[in-house]
Amino acid sequence: MRPFFSDAGRTIRSFITNPFVWAGVGGLFLLGLILYIVVDSFLMPQFTRHDDYVEVPDVRNYSVVDAERQLASLDLQSEQVMERFSPEAPRDAVIDQNPGPNTRVKPGRRIYLTVNSGRQSRVLVPRLRDLSIREARSRLAAVGLTAGELRPDSIPSPYPNTITRQSPAAGDSLNPGGTVNLWYSTGLGSSFVSMPDLVGLTIQEAEEVLQSARLRFVVIGADEMDVDDEAVVRVVRQSREPGTRVREGFEIRLFVGDDADEEEIADDSAAFDI
Repeated sequence: MRPFFSDAGRTIRSFITNPFVWAGVGGLFLLGLILYIVVDSFLMPQFTRHDDYVEVPDVRNYSVVDAERQLASLDLQSEQVMERFSPEAPRDAVIDQNPGPNTRVKPGRRIYLTVNSGRQSRVLVPRLRDLSIREARSRLAAVGLTAGELRPDSIPSPYPNTITRQSPAAGDSLNPGGTVNLWYSTGLGSSFVSMPDLVGLTIQEAEEVLQSARLRFVVIGADEMDVDDEAVVRVVRQSREPGTRVREGFEIRLFVGDDADEEEIADDSAAFDI
């Protein structure tokens, strides 16, 4: 065994003390160092543009065409991300950008532009009648509107703390953030009134009579009629007989028809009497 270890030891000593081995190791190290310097200093900057920056210009208030042209001249890309209304800028003008002005970015960076739409979106006012006060406020907030003044209605209503009127009316439109004034019910009144006779009156005439009596009404059958002239739409039946005693704020149902309907009803009544 000793001759084997002796020979191995001599081989290792010979390898370590061989100047050509160390020269080769040194040459490989030097070659690796040179390659690192070349790649880090010359090749990588060509791909990453490590020290190459562009200062983003301020293109706000420029037309979108001019803004895109200016960004392209600085080797920057542009993209419209949204349209938004601003009364302080012309239509199709840039009103915001990201990244912002004077930001240092790499060439080829994409700049996102917000452009003025030139028109303000409108919000449709929802129908709030018969909703609770809390639900009405939530419904307005959900569409971007706010509740304005909240007042007790001068005419009583059967359902306390529910919305009885609104202004603007349902179906109108407002700018986002607009206000809707609300009236709410304080419940039925304490006084009693005699139900008037409304058959044969137009809706407008019936409304005037009922308001003077501090009563409410809902029209039944108007949506099913194909009548252009509202003057011929008349009450043909009412849910409470004339002379009936009801509390102020009571809601009466008015069944409507046109003149032809009234003639048919009269004919039917005459036939029945015979």
